[in-house]
Amino acid sequence: MKKKTVVKLLIIAAFCLIGVSINQSSADAASWHKGTPKVLRGTYQGKRTSSAEGFGYFYKIASKHYIIQYSNMSQIKTVNLKYKKLRTHVYRIVGHTQKSGMVLGGHSDSVLYRKGKLLLLTDYASYKKEKMNAFKYSLKNPAKKTTHIKDGGAIVHM
Repeated sequence: MKKKTVVKLLIIAAFCLIGVSINQSSADAASWHKGTPKVLRGTYQGKRTSSAEGFGYFYKIASKHYIIQYSNMSQIKTVNLKYKKLRTHVYRIVGHTQKSGMVLGGHSDSVLYRKGKLLLLTDYASYKKEKMNAFKYSLKNPAKKTTHIKDGGAIVHM
C-alpha cells in the first residue's frame, strides 16, 4: 500500500513541476508596442541655460514621432517608433532619427522618465549602465509639461 501511495505522490509532484515550468515567463516579459505611450504624449519645456538662448529646450511627443528642439540648433525628429515599459514611469523608445541640418540621423535608442509633469530623457546605454542615476544631470533642469512653448524666461545655471 505504501509503494502505491509513494508512486502516486511522485507522479502528482512531476505533473506539478511540469505545470509550473510551463507557466513561468522570462524576466524580460515586457513586449514592444508601436508608437509612443499615451502617458508621455504632449509638449514639455525646460528652462534656458544661457542668455544666448531664445527659449529653453522642448520635447513634442506625438503618437508616431517625437521632436527635440534646442534654441539655435537643428530640430531632431525621430520616427518609426516602438516602445516598451522598463519599470514604473520609465519607457524605452527606439526609432530612426531623420537627417536634418547638423543632425546626421540614424538609429535612436532613448529612455524617458515621466512622473507628474516632469519628463527626463537619456540614452539607453547610459540607463543600462547607471539605471536611475543616468537622469541625475537632467534633474537639474527637467522639462515640464506645458501647453505652448514660451520664449525667454529664467536661466538655470548648470
